[in-house]
Amino acid sequence: MRWFCGAGKLKEKIITILSLITLAIFGIVALVLAQFGQGSWKFLLAFYPLLVILVGVAFLRQSGLTMAFIGLIFTILLAIFQFGTSLEVALGASIYGFVKSFGISVSVAATMLMIFLMREAGALGTISKVIKQQVIGREIQALYIGIGFGSFLTSLGVVTPALFPPFLVAMGFAPTSAIAIAVLGYDPTTSFSLLSIPITLPAQVGGLDPIEFAFKIAIFLPLVSTGFAFAILWVIGGKSSMRKAAVPAVACGLALALACLGAVSLDYFTGVEYVPLRIVGVIAGLAAMGALYVYQKLEPRTEKPQKNNDYPKIKEILRAFSPWIILVALAATVSVPQVDAVLKNALGNLERITIFADQVVDLDILSQIYTWIFAAIFLSLLVLRPKRKQVKDSLSFWLRRFMGPFLAYSIYFSIAFVMAWSAMEVVNGHLTRTSLYDLQNMNVILGTTLAKIFGAGYIFVATSLGLFGAIVGGSETSSNVLFLNIQKTASDNIGLGHSEFMTLYGSHAVAGGIASAVTPAKINNAVVTIDETKHTESFIMRKHLIVALLLTVATGILTGFFVSIGI
Repeated sequence: MRWFCGAGKLKEKIITILSLITLAIFGIVALVLAQFGQGSWKFLLAFYPLLVILVGVAFLRQSGLTMAFIGLIFTILLAIFQFGTSLEVALGASIYGFVKSFGISVSVAATMLMIFLMREAGALGTISKVIKQQVIGREIQALYIGIGFGSFLTSLGVVTPALFPPFLVAMGFAPTSAIAIAVLGYDPTTSFSLLSIPITLPAQVGGLDPIEFAFKIAIFLPLVSTGFAFAILWVIGGKSSMRKAAVPAVACGLALALACLGAVSLDYFTGVEYVPLRIVGVIAGLAAMGALYVYQKLEPRTEKPQKNNDYPKIKEILRAFSPWIILVALAATVSVPQVDAVLKNALGNLERITIFADQVVDLDILSQIYTWIFAAIFLSLLVLRPKRKQVKDSLSFWLRRFMGPFLAYSIYFSIAFVMAWSAMEVVNGHLTRTSLYDLQNMNVILGTTLAKIFGAGYIFVATSLGLFGAIVGGSETSSNVLFLNIQKTASDNIGLGHSEFMTLYGSHAVAGGIASAVTPAKINNAVVTIDETKHTESFIMRKHLIVALLLTVATGILTGFFVSIGI
């Protein structure tokens, strides 16, 4: 046994040394080629921060937070010394991205406090008993929570990597399985999470029709949602679980996908928004849970579930679910467009922060989901009625744990904005593109180089940019906004029309959702909630990387097919 442990440590050291050597050689070669080669060689330097982050988490066994700091330093240095960016813009972009991330990073912190309080108050134990009674078997439970319940909650803005791991561990899942289900469960509806902000925000910025954009995303979901269902089964039990639960995996994956596709198709082909985009993901999550429930009811089984003597009463069940019930009610209320508009304007200029030059962030505090997560926590105290010690322990544990995930999300946003604003300068108080912007901007270099390399075949690899952007930016939303012009430029360069571009951009968004499976910030968030180590974080990253790459490749192939037949 001692020899086995020693061999394992030796293997880890070899992997670490080889990874460091690879990074060093890649960096030196990229720098030399950028200095003495043609301008397109800067593609390697623009790609380098992402490579450092991925290798650091997956093979050097560093935490997502550590690699976020390192990645940001590399990005700032490269932006200043290789991509014509002033120090003012590089630092300003870092701060802007940090503040801009609050919609997600503060939501993560709020969700962690909610789940820690529910755990201390015994609510998670009660919820565990209820779900075990609704769906039987580890595989079905994983699909029910990950695909169905996860999609339902993320559509309302709840961050499942912060919410699910302690809950799943309480249900009896191994820590690695709990983390995998929580992180993969953030992805199946891709862009329809967070009240569909990944769709509506870039559509608003780019002057696109959000319904058309939603439709172009939804056409990929039968593949992606079902793929995530099988990915969850593979992570928790390998091929055995995939064979055992193949039918329910297909059932819940297709139910989720077809609910999204049906809702947006109705709006797209009629030209009337009968089903608001904000609730499409909510409907889809309910459809997936319903499909699994019906499957178990119809499945012939020799053993019927029996309620145990300790099965909670209705009053206890409502008490345990009260934080989530209150949150769903609040989220549904504030998602009404008229209510949202009032909340956004309520504080006026009091919540507008000037970061630098003319770059202003409007916090929109009252319309952000984190405000209502905190409100739900406060209101649920009246129902949960935790003891003073339980509240104290929850707060104490939260204060020790929330800062890491909060910083990780925020710093990845900072990296995204440094890259997006590289080769820009401040002129007369305004952030302005330099004359060399098209030749020096890191994102433009990535997009145009890929278009040159692949030509017409770019339609098959455009999805990779969505994966890249979401990993670096920490979320699909930032990727969709910041890479919109890159995809449009590349599409124009290869002669695509508007509809074809929208299909390609839809695949970009889908890949951004897929990227959540390997976003270091989300994995770090899930690991921290159950006090696991960076070794677990590295293991999950390697496992999920396979899933993300396979789904991205499949999405790319499907993109080429859709464009070729005129969809």
